[in-house]
Amino acid sequence: MKRKGDILLQSEPFVYVLSHKERGRRCDSCFESGEDLKRCTVCKVVRYCNSACQKADWTSHRGECPCLKRVFPDVPLDSVRLMLKLILKQKAGDNGESVKKDIGWRKFSDFLSHSSKIKSDQQRVEQLSRIVFTLGKLLGDSNLPPANELLEIFGKMVINSFTVCDGEMQSIGVAIYLSPSLLDHSCEPNAVVTFQGTRLTVRATKDIQEPSPANISISYLDQLATIAERQKQLQEQYYFSCQCNRCQDNGLDGEMLSVRCQSGCCRGYHQRQEDDSFGNCNDCSYQGNKIRKEEVDRFCVACQESLRKIKEDSKNDPLKVLQLCKQCEEEQKQFFTDHNVHCVHLLVKAFDAGIESGQWETALKYGTRVQESYRKFYPPNSPHVGIELMKVGKIQLYLEQCQQALITLQQAETILSITHGRSQPLYEDLSDLIHRCTEEMRVKMQFSIQD
Repeated sequence: MKRKGDILLQSEPFVYVLSHKERGRRCDSCFESGEDLKRCTVCKVVRYCNSACQKADWTSHRGECPCLKRVFPDVPLDSVRLMLKLILKQKAGDNGESVKKDIGWRKFSDFLSHSSKIKSDQQRVEQLSRIVFTLGKLLGDSNLPPANELLEIFGKMVINSFTVCDGEMQSIGVAIYLSPSLLDHSCEPNAVVTFQGTRLTVRATKDIQEPSPANISISYLDQLATIAERQKQLQEQYYFSCQCNRCQDNGLDGEMLSVRCQSGCCRGYHQRQEDDSFGNCNDCSYQGNKIRKEEVDRFCVACQESLRKIKEDSKNDPLKVLQLCKQCEEEQKQFFTDHNVHCVHLLVKAFDAGIESGQWETALKYGTRVQESYRKFYPPNSPHVGIELMKVGKIQLYLEQCQQALITLQQAETILSITHGRSQPLYEDLSDLIHRCTEEMRVKMQFSIQD
């Protein structure tokens, strides 16, 4: 029996690569951020905190180093580097038995390659061709494994790779883990994956009577998506369809695709039905058949295009992103509720842009709206909800809304103690915020008594 919050398994990676966007900001060995990172003097690509990290990574980097030096100043894509490391592992005869802290459920040789499905997938075939072309430059064409072996390695890699995230669930790298890759997907998982550096930890988010691999499920994707979107992503990336309870229930989809009541006299909404029509307003019963579906669909497409542009601009000026979000929100507010999935994604962008630009009141307004939708659409004890609550609570504390901040931060603590555990740096930061909040409330109370 495992209780929610209990560790189910931990594993170090079989192979791993720091994301290109984090290069120079994080150590290529431990993935911790740092300012004075030491560059490898040979390949001039990877960087380390210190000699200890360089030594720890040498087994992984030794074969890659001359390959990177050969093509410098060009740096291969993350997927190319990951596959290069897998090829080097195979050449060394390493099937994964040497991975530290792995529970030993499987080896890399046990992985399925899905080669027949990949050969029928034009996008994957083209991706493999591009990777092999670059690998030829790195290793030399004569040193590449035979074509059938390359296909096997590629298939195992793309199906089983994990996105390594920081404490706030932001992508910082990619890796292959052996035993954790045995865990199945569910859109209603009973466990969650988090990382501390490159070490992967799986914790229970529900009580699990018999915690065997067959009884543990994690989510392979972001659950803030409709059934159709999730099924499409799973089929395209992993070649299967999900049959979990959430994928059989269209209720959440109805809310994710809901539109505001068009009567003009209430604050209700119309849920989208399975047949793509709209139900009557949940407040005033205004008839859903009066809604012009074509116009709603046009707004959906326009909103998706706006989100695409905002995503491109998010790399630049956060104030510009915030302005674009406000403009898009104004255009769509006549149709979309805060729970419409397009609106939720927009609110998230606005929230993050508000934080990055220091517009704290604006950020709080958007963050409060985001957390309400997150609670509705993410499963219980989701780290995404906990992190969002922590960010909102931190802003409330900064704006001296201490009483509300304490409530929000304690709600975050309830979730993050389960998903991340109490030894994670993120949880320690949260504990510091709660302590600061209670201390400021105590000081204010003392002053009010004296007055």
